[in-house]
Amino acid sequence: MTGMTIAQPEKIDTLLPGLDNEGLARVQAETPSKLLQEKRAAAYADYRQLAWPTVRDEEWRRTDPSLFPLAEMQRLPDLAAQDVWTAHPWDAEFDVVVAVRPDGFAIRHQNHTARELGITVLPLAEAAATRPDGVEPYLRGKALPTPSGKFEALNDAFWNFGLFLHLPAGVQWERGLLVRYEMDQPDSLLIPRLVVVAEPQSRGMMVERLQSPDDIRFMAVPQRELYVQEGADFKLVSLQEWGLNSYQVSNDWGLAERDANLNWITLNFGSARSKMKFGGDVAGPNSAADMDGIFFASGEQHMDQRTLQIHSSPDTYSRLLYKGAVKDVGRSVYQGLIIARPGAIRVDAYQTNNNLVLNEGARADSIPGLLIDADDLKCSHGSTTGNLDPEQLFYLRSRGLSEAAARRALIQGFFEEVIDRIPQAVIREQVHQHIEQKMES
Repeated sequence: MTGMTIAQPEKIDTLLPGLDNEGLARVQAETPSKLLQEKRAAAYADYRQLAWPTVRDEEWRRTDPSLFPLAEMQRLPDLAAQDVWTAHPWDAEFDVVVAVRPDGFAIRHQNHTARELGITVLPLAEAAATRPDGVEPYLRGKALPTPSGKFEALNDAFWNFGLFLHLPAGVQWERGLLVRYEMDQPDSLLIPRLVVVAEPQSRGMMVERLQSPDDIRFMAVPQRELYVQEGADFKLVSLQEWGLNSYQVSNDWGLAERDANLNWITLNFGSARSKMKFGGDVAGPNSAADMDGIFFASGEQHMDQRTLQIHSSPDTYSRLLYKGAVKDVGRSVYQGLIIARPGAIRVDAYQTNNNLVLNEGARADSIPGLLIDADDLKCSHGSTTGNLDPEQLFYLRSRGLSEAAARRALIQGFFEEVIDRIPQAVIREQVHQHIEQKMES
Protein backbone atom coordinates (compact mmCIF):
# COMPACT_ATOMS: atom_id res chain seq x y z
CA MET A 1 0.00 0.00 0.00
CA THR A 2 1.74 3.16 -1.20
CA GLY A 3 2.24 6.21 0.94
CA MET A 4 1.66 4.41 4.22
CA THR A 5 4.02 4.18 7.19
CA ILE A 6 3.37 2.14 10.29
CA ALA A 7 4.41 3.59 13.63
CA GLN A 8 6.58 1.40 15.82
CA PRO A 9 5.38 0.42 19.28
CA GLU A 10 6.41 2.87 21.98
CA LYS A 11 5.50 3.74 25.53
CA ILE A 12 2.91 6.52 25.80
CA ASP A 13 3.13 8.64 28.95
CA THR A 14 -0.03 9.30 30.94
CA LEU A 15 0.05 12.96 29.84
CA LEU A 16 1.29 14.06 26.43
CA PRO A 17 2.64 17.46 25.31
CA GLY A 18 -0.33 19.65 24.45
CA LEU A 19 -2.68 17.22 26.21
CA ASP A 20 -1.46 18.05 29.72
CA ASN A 21 -1.88 20.74 32.38
CA GLU A 22 -0.42 23.45 30.14
CA GLY A 23 -2.55 22.32 27.22
CA LEU A 24 -5.70 22.44 29.33
CA ALA A 25 -4.81 25.93 30.59
CA ARG A 26 -4.51 27.18 26.99
CA VAL A 27 -7.83 25.57 26.06
CA GLN A 28 -9.60 26.99 29.12
CA ALA A 29 -8.24 30.48 28.39
CA GLU A 30 -9.90 30.34 24.97
CA THR A 31 -13.19 28.93 26.32
CA PRO A 32 -15.59 31.77 27.19
CA SER A 33 -18.39 29.53 28.44
CA LYS A 34 -18.35 28.72 32.16
CA LEU A 35 -20.31 25.53 31.41
CA LEU A 36 -17.65 24.28 28.99
CA GLN A 37 -14.86 25.21 31.37
CA GLU A 38 -16.48 23.11 34.09
CA LYS A 39 -17.12 20.19 31.73
CA ARG A 40 -13.56 20.27 30.42
CA ALA A 41 -12.09 20.44 33.92
CA ALA A 42 -14.14 17.47 35.13
CA ALA A 43 -13.15 15.47 32.06
CA TYR A 44 -9.49 16.38 32.50
CA ALA A 45 -9.57 15.09 36.07
CA ASP A 46 -10.71 11.72 34.70
CA TYR A 47 -8.22 11.83 31.83
CA ARG A 48 -5.33 12.65 34.14
CA GLN A 49 -5.84 9.69 36.46
CA LEU A 50 -6.70 7.08 33.81
CA ALA A 51 -3.95 4.92 32.33
CA TRP A 52 -3.59 4.48 28.61
CA PRO A 53 -5.03 1.15 27.42
CA THR A 54 -2.61 -1.67 26.65
CA VAL A 55 -2.80 -5.04 24.94
CA ARG A 56 -3.47 -6.53 28.39
CA ASP A 57 -6.94 -4.94 28.26
CA GLU A 58 -9.42 -7.31 26.62
CA GLU A 59 -10.89 -4.55 24.47
CA TRP A 60 -7.43 -3.76 23.02
CA ARG A 61 -5.92 -7.24 22.95
CA ARG A 62 -6.13 -7.49 19.14
CA THR A 63 -5.20 -3.87 18.39
CA ASP A 64 -2.04 -2.61 20.05
CA PRO A 65 -2.80 0.97 21.20
CA SER A 66 0.89 1.90 21.09
CA LEU A 67 0.72 1.70 17.29
CA PHE A 68 -1.44 4.84 17.17
CA PRO A 69 1.11 7.71 16.90
CA LEU A 70 -0.81 10.05 19.19
CA ALA A 71 2.36 11.28 20.91
CA GLU A 72 3.68 12.51 17.54
CA MET A 73 0.59 14.52 16.65
CA GLN A 74 -0.01 18.23 17.28
CA ARG A 75 -3.49 19.12 18.52
CA LEU A 76 -5.09 21.66 16.20
CA PRO A 77 -6.13 24.90 17.95
CA ASP A 78 -9.85 25.25 18.56
CA LEU A 79 -11.33 25.67 15.09
CA ALA A 80 -12.95 29.04 14.43
CA ALA A 81 -15.79 29.98 12.11
CA GLN A 82 -14.74 31.32 8.71
CA ASP A 83 -16.46 32.85 5.69
CA VAL A 84 -14.59 30.84 3.04
CA TRP A 85 -16.82 28.27 1.37
CA THR A 86 -16.00 25.57 -1.19
CA ALA A 87 -19.09 23.91 -2.61
CA HIS A 88 -19.38 20.15 -3.10
CA PRO A 89 -21.84 18.24 -5.33
CA TRP A 90 -23.33 16.48 -2.30
CA ASP A 91 -24.37 19.78 -0.71
CA ALA A 92 -27.54 20.04 -2.77
CA GLU A 93 -28.89 16.87 -1.15
CA PHE A 94 -29.08 18.49 2.32
CA ASP A 95 -30.69 21.47 4.00
CA VAL A 96 -27.63 22.39 6.08
CA VAL A 97 -23.94 21.69 5.36
CA VAL A 98 -20.98 22.05 7.73
CA ALA A 99 -17.49 22.07 6.18
CA VAL A 100 -14.59 21.41 8.56
CA ARG A 101 -10.96 22.03 7.64
CA PRO A 102 -7.74 22.37 9.69
CA ASP A 103 -7.98 26.17 9.54
CA GLY A 104 -11.63 26.44 10.58
CA PHE A 105 -15.22 25.55 9.77
CA ALA A 106 -18.20 27.04 8.00
CA ILE A 107 -21.93 26.38 8.38
CA ARG A 108 -24.16 26.97 5.38
CA HIS A 109 -27.95 26.81 5.16
CA GLN A 110 -28.82 25.64 1.65
CA ASN A 111 -32.38 26.95 2.06
CA HIS A 112 -34.68 28.28 4.77
CA THR A 113 -36.08 24.91 5.84
CA ALA A 114 -34.05 24.32 9.02
CA ARG A 115 -34.64 27.85 10.33
CA GLU A 116 -38.36 27.69 9.53
CA LEU A 117 -38.62 24.41 11.45
CA GLY A 118 -36.73 25.84 14.42
CA ILE A 119 -33.83 23.41 14.05
CA THR A 120 -30.57 24.45 15.70
CA VAL A 121 -27.19 23.76 14.05
CA LEU A 122 -24.56 25.62 16.05
CA PRO A 123 -20.91 25.35 17.06
CA LEU A 124 -20.94 23.61 20.44
CA ALA A 125 -19.11 26.53 22.08
CA GLU A 126 -21.75 29.00 20.89
CA ALA A 127 -24.62 26.73 21.92
CA ALA A 128 -23.14 26.33 25.41
CA ALA A 129 -22.72 30.11 25.76
CA THR A 130 -26.17 31.10 24.48
CA ARG A 131 -28.32 28.21 25.76
CA PRO A 132 -26.40 26.50 28.59
CA ASP A 133 -29.53 24.90 30.06
CA GLY A 134 -30.21 23.22 26.71
CA VAL A 135 -26.68 21.86 26.40
CA GLU A 136 -25.66 20.95 29.97
CA PRO A 137 -27.70 17.69 30.35
CA TYR A 138 -26.39 16.33 27.03
CA LEU A 139 -22.67 17.07 27.18
CA ARG A 140 -21.03 14.29 29.16
CA GLY A 141 -24.59 13.19 29.85
CA LYS A 142 -26.22 9.93 30.82
CA ALA A 143 -25.53 8.24 27.46
CA LEU A 144 -21.82 8.06 28.27
CA PRO A 145 -20.39 5.17 30.30
CA THR A 146 -19.24 5.58 33.89
CA PRO A 147 -16.33 5.65 34.40
CA SER A 148 -14.98 7.10 31.15
CA GLY A 149 -12.19 5.51 29.17
CA LYS A 150 -8.93 7.31 28.48
CA PHE A 151 -9.82 8.39 24.92
CA GLU A 152 -13.36 9.42 25.90
CA ALA A 153 -12.00 11.65 28.67
CA LEU A 154 -9.35 13.04 26.28
CA ASN A 155 -12.07 14.07 23.84
CA ASP A 156 -14.23 15.62 26.56
CA ALA A 157 -11.31 17.69 27.83
CA PHE A 158 -9.56 18.69 24.61
CA TRP A 159 -12.10 18.66 21.75
CA ASN A 160 -11.21 21.32 19.19
CA PHE A 161 -14.32 21.26 17.02
CA GLY A 162 -17.78 20.85 18.49
CA LEU A 163 -21.21 20.79 16.87
CA PHE A 164 -24.64 20.93 18.50
CA LEU A 165 -27.75 19.74 16.63
CA HIS A 166 -31.18 20.20 18.21
CA LEU A 167 -34.51 19.11 16.71
CA PRO A 168 -37.63 20.60 18.35
CA ALA A 169 -40.54 18.38 19.32
CA GLY A 170 -42.64 17.13 16.41
CA VAL A 171 -40.30 18.36 13.65
CA GLN A 172 -39.98 16.15 10.54
CA TRP A 173 -36.61 16.87 8.90
CA GLU A 174 -36.08 14.65 5.88
CA ARG A 175 -33.12 16.26 4.06
CA GLY A 176 -31.09 16.80 7.19
CA LEU A 177 -27.47 17.80 7.82
CA LEU A 178 -24.18 17.01 6.07
CA VAL A 179 -20.88 17.44 7.94
CA ARG A 180 -17.81 17.30 5.68
CA TYR A 181 -14.39 16.79 7.31
CA GLU A 182 -11.55 17.61 4.88
CA MET A 183 -8.25 17.38 6.75
CA ASP A 184 -4.89 17.93 5.04
CA GLN A 185 -2.50 19.30 7.69
CA PRO A 186 0.39 16.87 8.34
CA ASP A 187 0.83 15.41 11.82
CA SER A 188 -2.27 17.18 13.12
CA LEU A 189 -4.77 15.94 15.68
CA LEU A 190 -8.48 16.59 15.20
CA ILE A 191 -10.73 15.98 18.22
CA PRO A 192 -14.32 16.53 17.07
CA ARG A 193 -17.32 16.49 19.43
CA LEU A 194 -20.92 16.02 18.27
CA VAL A 195 -24.01 16.41 20.47
CA VAL A 196 -27.45 15.62 19.01
CA VAL A 197 -30.78 16.12 20.80
CA ALA A 198 -33.96 14.95 19.05
CA GLU A 199 -36.97 16.04 21.09
CA PRO A 200 -40.18 13.96 21.42
CA GLN A 201 -41.89 12.88 18.20
CA SER A 202 -39.25 14.53 16.00
CA ARG A 203 -37.64 12.87 13.01
CA GLY A 204 -34.30 13.77 11.46
CA MET A 205 -31.05 12.58 9.97
CA MET A 206 -27.46 13.59 9.35
CA VAL A 207 -24.49 12.36 7.34
CA GLU A 208 -20.78 12.64 8.16
CA ARG A 209 -18.07 12.32 5.53
CA LEU A 210 -14.49 12.07 6.83
CA GLN A 211 -11.64 12.55 4.33
CA SER A 212 -7.89 13.20 4.21
CA PRO A 213 -5.20 12.65 1.52
CA ASP A 214 -3.33 9.34 1.45
CA ASP A 215 0.08 11.04 1.74
CA ILE A 216 -0.75 13.09 4.87
CA ARG A 217 -0.21 11.57 8.31
CA PHE A 218 -3.08 12.58 10.52
CA MET A 219 -5.10 11.38 13.53
CA ALA A 220 -8.69 11.88 14.67
CA VAL A 221 -10.27 11.14 18.06
CA PRO A 222 -14.01 11.76 17.49
CA GLN A 223 -16.81 11.34 19.99
CA ARG A 224 -20.55 11.52 19.37
CA GLU A 225 -23.35 11.75 21.92
CA LEU A 226 -26.92 11.24 20.68
CA TYR A 227 -30.15 11.66 22.66
CA VAL A 228 -33.34 10.47 20.96
CA GLN A 229 -36.27 11.37 23.16
CA GLU A 230 -39.74 9.86 23.50
CA GLY A 231 -41.21 8.79 20.17
CA ALA A 232 -38.40 10.41 18.14
CA ASP A 233 -36.54 8.83 15.23
CA PHE A 234 -32.97 9.79 14.30
CA LYS A 235 -30.58 8.36 11.72
CA LEU A 236 -26.84 8.99 11.44
CA VAL A 237 -24.76 7.80 8.48
CA SER A 238 -20.97 8.01 8.92
CA LEU A 239 -18.73 7.47 5.88
CA GLN A 240 -15.09 7.12 6.94
CA GLU A 241 -12.70 7.74 4.02
CA TRP A 242 -9.57 8.90 5.87
CA GLY A 243 -6.37 8.56 3.87
CA LEU A 244 -4.15 5.50 4.15
CA ASN A 245 -1.70 7.31 6.43
CA SER A 246 -4.37 8.33 8.95
CA TYR A 247 -5.43 6.95 12.32
CA GLN A 248 -8.71 7.08 14.23
CA VAL A 249 -9.91 6.19 17.72
CA SER A 250 -13.62 6.97 18.07
CA ASN A 251 -16.25 6.52 20.78
CA ASP A 252 -19.93 6.95 20.02
CA TRP A 253 -22.86 6.75 22.42
CA GLY A 254 -26.58 6.96 21.80
CA LEU A 255 -29.59 6.79 24.11
CA ALA A 256 -33.15 6.11 22.97
CA GLU A 257 -36.06 6.85 25.30
CA ARG A 258 -39.61 5.38 25.28
CA ASP A 259 -40.94 4.57 21.77
CA ALA A 260 -37.85 6.14 20.17
CA ASN A 261 -35.70 4.71 17.39
CA LEU A 262 -31.97 5.24 16.89
CA ASN A 263 -30.56 4.18 13.52
CA TRP A 264 -26.79 4.25 12.96
CA ILE A 265 -24.97 3.23 9.76
CA THR A 266 -21.15 3.15 9.75
CA LEU A 267 -19.22 2.78 6.50
CA ASN A 268 -15.46 2.27 7.03
CA PHE A 269 -13.06 2.18 4.08
CA GLY A 270 -10.12 4.43 5.00
CA SER A 271 -7.31 4.91 7.54
CA ALA A 272 -4.17 2.89 8.23
CA ARG A 273 -5.45 1.83 11.60
CA SER A 274 -8.77 2.52 13.32
CA LYS A 275 -10.40 1.60 16.62
CA MET A 276 -14.09 2.37 16.85
CA LYS A 277 -16.66 1.80 19.59
CA PHE A 278 -20.39 2.41 19.52
CA GLY A 279 -22.79 1.89 22.39
CA GLY A 280 -26.52 2.21 21.81
CA ASP A 281 -28.75 2.13 24.90
CA VAL A 282 -32.44 1.46 24.36
CA ALA A 283 -33.40 2.97 27.68
CA GLY A 284 -37.18 3.29 27.50
CA PRO A 285 -39.98 0.77 26.89
CA ASN A 286 -40.67 0.05 23.21
CA SER A 287 -37.49 1.84 22.12
CA ALA A 288 -35.32 0.38 19.35
CA ALA A 289 -31.80 0.61 17.96
CA ASP A 290 -30.85 -0.43 14.43
CA MET A 291 -27.08 -0.61 13.88
CA ASP A 292 -25.63 -1.40 10.46
CA GLY A 293 -22.06 -1.35 9.23
CA ILE A 294 -19.76 -2.03 6.28
CA PHE A 295 -15.98 -2.28 6.50
CA PHE A 296 -13.36 -3.29 3.92
CA ALA A 297 -9.69 -3.60 4.90
CA SER A 298 -7.14 -3.99 2.10
CA GLY A 299 -3.38 -3.54 1.81
CA GLU A 300 -2.07 -3.27 5.38
CA GLN A 301 -5.18 -1.68 6.87
CA HIS A 302 -6.31 -2.67 10.36
CA MET A 303 -9.92 -1.97 11.42
CA ASP A 304 -11.20 -2.78 14.91
CA GLN A 305 -14.88 -2.22 15.72
CA ARG A 306 -16.69 -2.83 18.99
CA THR A 307 -20.46 -2.53 19.40
CA LEU A 308 -22.60 -2.53 22.54
CA GLN A 309 -26.34 -3.15 22.25
CA ILE A 310 -27.47 -2.05 25.71
CA HIS A 311 -30.96 -2.80 27.02
CA SER A 312 -31.74 -0.81 30.17
CA SER A 313 -35.49 -1.18 30.01
CA PRO A 314 -38.06 -3.93 29.43
CA ASP A 315 -39.83 -4.35 26.07
CA THR A 316 -36.94 -3.04 23.98
CA TYR A 317 -35.52 -4.10 20.61
CA SER A 318 -32.15 -3.95 18.88
CA ARG A 319 -30.86 -5.31 15.58
CA LEU A 320 -27.29 -5.22 14.34
CA LEU A 321 -25.81 -6.23 10.99
CA TYR A 322 -22.09 -5.62 10.32
CA LYS A 323 -20.60 -6.91 7.08
CA GLY A 324 -16.91 -6.79 6.28
CA ALA A 325 -14.26 -7.96 3.85
CA VAL A 326 -10.47 -8.26 4.13
CA LYS A 327 -7.88 -8.76 1.41
CA ASP A 328 -4.09 -8.60 0.91
CA VAL A 329 -2.74 -8.53 4.49
CA GLY A 330 -5.59 -6.43 5.82
CA ARG A 331 -7.12 -7.30 9.17
CA SER A 332 -10.48 -6.65 10.76
CA VAL A 333 -11.64 -7.18 14.33
CA TYR A 334 -15.30 -7.17 15.29
CA GLN A 335 -16.28 -7.40 18.96
CA GLY A 336 -19.98 -7.23 19.73
CA LEU A 337 -21.83 -7.46 23.01
CA ILE A 338 -25.55 -7.53 23.79
CA ILE A 339 -26.14 -6.31 27.34
CA ALA A 340 -29.48 -6.89 29.10
CA ARG A 341 -29.45 -5.10 32.46
CA PRO A 342 -31.45 -6.25 35.49
CA GLY A 343 -35.17 -5.85 34.90
CA ALA A 344 -34.83 -5.70 31.10
CA ILE A 345 -37.43 -8.41 30.46
CA ARG A 346 -39.12 -9.13 27.12
CA VAL A 347 -36.06 -7.86 25.26
CA ASP A 348 -35.60 -8.85 21.61
CA ALA A 349 -32.01 -8.43 20.42
CA TYR A 350 -30.02 -9.92 17.56
CA GLN A 351 -26.45 -9.39 16.41
CA THR A 352 -24.98 -10.54 13.07
CA ASN A 353 -21.43 -10.20 11.81
CA ASN A 354 -20.53 -11.63 8.37
CA ASN A 355 -16.97 -11.56 7.03
CA LEU A 356 -15.33 -12.33 3.70
CA VAL A 357 -11.65 -13.30 3.72
CA LEU A 358 -10.63 -12.90 0.08
CA ASN A 359 -7.10 -14.34 0.11
CA GLU A 360 -4.53 -16.04 2.29
CA GLY A 361 -2.73 -13.54 4.51
CA ALA A 362 -5.86 -11.51 5.27
CA ARG A 363 -7.54 -12.02 8.63
CA ALA A 364 -10.95 -11.35 10.16
CA ASP A 365 -11.64 -11.88 13.88
CA SER A 366 -15.24 -12.01 15.06
CA ILE A 367 -16.07 -12.10 18.78
CA PRO A 368 -19.81 -11.80 19.46
CA GLY A 369 -21.08 -12.04 23.02
CA LEU A 370 -23.98 -11.79 25.46
CA LEU A 371 -24.14 -10.34 28.98
CA ILE A 372 -27.59 -11.15 30.34
CA ASP A 373 -28.82 -10.08 33.80
CA ALA A 374 -32.53 -10.65 33.17
CA ASP A 375 -34.87 -13.42 32.08
CA ASP A 376 -37.92 -13.71 29.81
CA LEU A 377 -36.10 -12.32 26.79
CA LYS A 378 -34.70 -13.28 23.40
CA CYS A 379 -31.06 -12.39 22.74
CA SER A 380 -28.91 -14.15 20.15
CA HIS A 381 -26.02 -13.60 17.79
CA GLY A 382 -24.57 -15.06 14.62
CA SER A 383 -21.17 -14.83 12.99
CA THR A 384 -19.73 -16.16 9.72
CA THR A 385 -16.23 -15.96 8.24
CA GLY A 386 -15.20 -17.44 4.92
CA ASN A 387 -14.33 -16.91 1.26
CA LEU A 388 -16.68 -16.57 -1.68
CA ASP A 389 -18.89 -19.56 -2.39
CA PRO A 390 -17.20 -21.59 -5.18
CA GLU A 391 -20.57 -22.87 -6.41
CA GLN A 392 -21.86 -19.32 -6.85
CA LEU A 393 -18.64 -18.40 -8.68
CA PHE A 394 -19.04 -21.43 -10.94
CA TYR A 395 -22.67 -20.52 -11.67
CA LEU A 396 -21.84 -16.94 -12.69
CA ARG A 397 -18.88 -18.06 -14.82
CA SER A 398 -21.12 -20.61 -16.55
CA ARG A 399 -23.32 -17.68 -17.56
CA GLY A 400 -20.43 -15.99 -19.36
CA LEU A 401 -18.84 -13.80 -16.68
CA SER A 402 -15.09 -13.76 -16.23
CA GLU A 403 -13.78 -14.86 -12.84
CA ALA A 404 -12.94 -11.26 -11.92
CA ALA A 405 -16.41 -10.04 -12.91
CA ALA A 406 -18.05 -12.90 -11.03
CA ARG A 407 -16.07 -12.10 -7.88
CA ARG A 408 -16.97 -8.41 -8.12
CA ALA A 409 -20.65 -9.25 -8.51
CA LEU A 410 -20.66 -11.56 -5.48
CA ILE A 411 -18.78 -9.10 -3.28
CA GLN A 412 -21.08 -6.22 -4.22
CA GLY A 413 -24.06 -8.48 -3.56
CA PHE A 414 -22.65 -9.45 -0.18
CA PHE A 415 -22.77 -5.80 0.96
CA GLU A 416 -26.05 -4.87 -0.74
CA GLU A 417 -28.27 -5.65 2.26
CA VAL A 418 -26.61 -2.83 4.20
CA ILE A 419 -26.17 -0.49 1.21
CA ASP A 420 -29.91 -0.62 0.55
CA ARG A 421 -30.51 0.95 3.98
CA ILE A 422 -28.51 4.10 3.14
CA PRO A 423 -31.10 6.80 2.37
CA GLN A 424 -29.06 8.91 -0.10
CA ALA A 425 -28.35 7.63 -3.61
CA VAL A 426 -25.09 9.63 -3.82
CA ILE A 427 -23.73 7.81 -0.78
CA ARG A 428 -24.85 4.40 -2.06
CA GLU A 429 -22.98 5.12 -5.29
CA GLN A 430 -19.88 6.23 -3.37
CA VAL A 431 -19.91 2.99 -1.36
CA HIS A 432 -20.17 0.95 -4.57
CA GLN A 433 -17.16 2.85 -5.95
CA HIS A 434 -15.12 2.15 -2.81
CA ILE A 435 -15.85 -1.56 -3.06
CA GLU A 436 -14.86 -1.58 -6.75
CA GLN A 437 -11.61 0.24 -5.98
CA LYS A 438 -10.80 -2.16 -3.14
CA MET A 439 -11.30 -5.15 -5.40
CA GLU A 440 -9.21 -3.69 -8.22
CA SER A 441 -6.33 -2.41 -6.09
